[in-house]
Amino acid sequence: MTGWTWEHVAEHVDLPRLAQLRRHWRQFPPLPILVGHYLGAIKQEAPTEAPADPLAQDLIPAQRLPAADFDAALAALGLPTQASKDTP
Repeated sequence: MTGWTWEHVAEHVDLPRLAQLRRHWRQFPPLPILVGHYLGAIKQEAPTEAPADPLAQDLIPAQRLPAADFDAALAALGLPTQASKDTP
């Protein structure tokens, strides 16, 4: 959409600049995108809704551990446990 070469992009566009471009394009879409939407060649995507409960997002499979098992895993790694925090 910019007319830049891939070499220019590789040398001059980092992730923060890309994020800024995307924010700008969301507010002011490039002309080919506007024309495509106007002519019906590009269908607008429906926004995806994230589940209200973050635990419902199955991004990384996980299981809940009982507190004793969690403390045992922490102790095995030499990390403080809840039990060690409770004792002075």
